[in-house]
Amino acid sequence: MELVGPIAVGLTRAVGRIDVSGTNHLPFSGPAIVAVNHTTIVDVAPVLAALYQAGLRPSRPCGADGCETTHGHVRFLATELVFANPILGPLVRHAGFVPVGRGRGAEAALKAGLAALTRGEIVGIYPEGDVAATDDGAPRRFRVGISKLALESGATIVPVAHHDARQIGSGSVARSLLGAVTSIVRRPTVRIRVGAQIKAAEYAGRTIAETAALVQERVTAVWRSLAGTPDEERPAG
Repeated sequence: MELVGPIAVGLTRAVGRIDVSGTNHLPFSGPAIVAVNHTTIVDVAPVLAALYQAGLRPSRPCGADGCETTHGHVRFLATELVFANPILGPLVRHAGFVPVGRGRGAEAALKAGLAALTRGEIVGIYPEGDVAATDDGAPRRFRVGISKLALESGATIVPVAHHDARQIGSGSVARSLLGAVTSIVRRPTVRIRVGAQIKAAEYAGRTIAETAALVQERVTAVWRSLAGTPDEERPAG
């Protein structure tokens, strides 16, 4: 039974609107990695809603007729704080999300993500690792976890960017939630775009750092296409 996707759709409709493009680039089978920029805790709902409505469900593979052809499934790596939440924890466990902690917790998450990719699944990841957004919301330096997953699995990487979920809410958890409440009246629109896939041949032979930089560059390019940042003002990719 799908839970996370429909809930994300309901929450997103309650606080605003989404304008989604490029969903033809989404795969329904793996191994594939969906890489998304992260600017606020409240950007998760519109992103998951967009993927769900495009046929990429945030859940474990169902194995039903049409699975991997008419629809797909994506399992996200998520901070262990989400799993500790009494409301969100049961939902993300049901969806098969993977908890990410520090030290051995991070290693265990990468191992679980790699196992899923090896089984031909789709894994979602926020490569920035946190929501300490820049002033303009541009993607920040990507951590190398995504490189390790890609280089060890040969997965296709799908860059996804949004601009700007911070219209719903940003900052601390309390401020973000307060913003979400007021957005029920404000009804902001979050634009989300899926970019062209990065095939394994593009990053084969690159180092871990070079692969992370490549993915950051592609996600940033998608973000810029939404933000409309002039060339001379664009942040370094």
